Amino acid sequence: MELKENTVQQTLCLPLCGRMIAARKYPDLFPDRDAERIVRELGQDISGRAMYRLQYMWINCVIRQYNLAWEITEYLKKHPRAAVVELGAGLSCLRRQMSSNANPWYCLDMENVIALREKHIPPGEHEHNVVCDLDDFSWFDKIDFNPAEGIVFTAGGLFYYFEKDQVRRLLCAMAERFPGGMITFDAVNSLGLKGVNAEVKLAGNNRTKSFFSLEHPEKELESWSDRIINVSEKDYADGYLKGGYRKSFITRVFNWTMRTFHMGFMLHVEFKQ
Repeated sequence: MELKENTVQQTLCLPLCGRMIAARKYPDLFPDRDAERIVRELGQDISGRAMYRLQYMWINCVIRQYNLAWEITEYLKKHPRAAVVELGAGLSCLRRQMSSNANPWYCLDMENVIALREKHIPPGEHEHNVVCDLDDFSWFDKIDFNPAEGIVFTAGGLFYYFEKDQVRRLLCAMAERFPGGMITFDAVNSLGLKGVNAEVKLAGNNRTKSFFSLEHPEKELESWSDRIINVSEKDYADGYLKGGYRKSFITRVFNWTMRTFHMGFMLHVEFKQ
């Protein structure tokens, strides 16, 4: 099964190829031993495109995985038996990167994407692939949630493709259904959103658009529901990962620009107990 041209699903190859390049150049940074194999099996290698000559275009793919793993790990310190749920899991190998087999782990995505996961990514002992439409909240019933044990969600590179009202409805509904849970995801402001759309075009996808942005995340998200609490943010590039790779001059400039103009960040959002 191949990914159709100019679709959101095709953008799966962007982070996948980025993770592959990062694994070649910095194999010990946050090891991803599956990306190159999956790219080869898919026959969708776009790593030779001009965009990947820029370090920040591929290093950010592994940095996001690292950031998500950090948030999961911190949550599991207090909730060691919590379920982990990747919304829009795509071809993420986060569980395998974390060597996590003890916790229930759910990978949610559209039918054709889950078909690719099941073909290319061996599931863990407690891992479940779930076909769903995130706008249809019936997927809530497919998660075995125990409030006493907790639940942590990730949405890496996902919400850009949602309208803000979609994200609001989803997070408010999740906050009601999964009290005591937490979600972490990456986001941008309106200026950063222009950059996201430009990157997708660079990859040869001229139809897929990004929509979601936040100017003041804490104020905006906590205004959506009294069950959305303790919103905090960290710098995307340097907020979690402290070294481990040599930054090019362009990467340093890019990171400074993103930080200075609040163009990209990681968010931590809790659901009231």
